[in-house]
Amino acid sequence: MRTLLLAASCSAICLAFAPAHANPTPPKPIKKVSKAKPALPVEPPEPETLDDERMAVVPRVLVGDSQCEFGRSVRVDPHPSLAGRFMLTLGKQQHILTPQPTSTGVIRLENAKAGLVWLQVPIKSMLMNAKLGQRLADNCLHTAQTAELEAMKAAELAQPESAAQ
Repeated sequence: MRTLLLAASCSAICLAFAPAHANPTPPKPIKKVSKAKPALPVEPPEPETLDDERMAVVPRVLVGDSQCEFGRSVRVDPHPSLAGRFMLTLGKQQHILTPQPTSTGVIRLENAKAGLVWLQVPIKSMLMNAKLGQRLADNCLHTAQTAELEAMKAAELAQPESAAQ
């Protein structure tokens, strides 16, 4: 009987010091607590109709093809269904741009979500990626801008002649 008690107490002690991986029962799965990420601010959609200040820019936008540096081409067309908006095509990409008023008289069309900005001045245009701070197309010339540039060059050449007289 003494041997039996000794064997029983030895097995209890051995079980108490057994490694955890020797336990045949599987551990309970740990539930992952997911912390909700704060929602990013949602950009409010643009209104369907543009205010008078933006609509005043629309007639001054040069539509059609513009030839740019490095053989690139940009096409600007009025949007078929959104009054005052424009479709800009660069390669196979198309973007909807909205006129933005400026204090300098520069024509500015923008797609804030994509970060695209089309800037048009009398003698050239350029397409910028405002998010990356890169020019996507530069020295773009529409036929009207080419004519303006040639007129400026002709005026510069004619100026010395009139100054000499």
